[in-house]
Amino acid sequence: MTTLREKAEQLLAASVREFERKGERFVVPYQDTQIIVHPIDWTRGRTILRLIAPVVTDLDESAELHRRLGEFNNTTIFGKFYHRDRTVFLEHNLLGESVDRNAFQAALASVAHNADHLDDVLLAEFGGRKWSDDA
Repeated sequence: MTTLREKAEQLLAASVREFERKGERFVVPYQDTQIIVHPIDWTRGRTILRLIAPVVTDLDESAELHRRLGEFNNTTIFGKFYHRDRTVFLEHNLLGESVDRNAFQAALASVAHNADHLDDVLLAEFGGRKWSDDA
C-alpha cells in the first residue's frame, strides 16, 4: 500500500495543480466538486486506486433516481454513478499495479468533469444539495 500511495501522490503531482492529503486519501478540488483519490488493498495482494466524486446529497432513494443514474451509467465512459446514504457518487477504479499516468489523467478528468456537470442536472430533476455546499 505504501508503494501505491506514493505512486498516487506522484500521479497527482504530475496531473493537477492542487491536491491535499487527508489521512490515507487525497482530495482534488475541481470547480463545484472534489475528487477523492483512495488507494486500497483489494484481494490477493492486489490494489485499487479509487476515484470518487460525491455529487449531490440529501436525495431520497427512488425508482426514478435509479433509472436516471442508469442512463448516466450507459453514457459515461469512466465511472459509475450510484446512490448511497442519501448521496449520489461517481466512482471509477483503476488497478493499482498497472495504473499509468495517461490512464490516471483520463479517468480523473472524466470523473471530475462529469461530476461537476451532472450535479446541476440532478439538482434540477430531483432537488437535494450540491455535495460541495457541505465540503
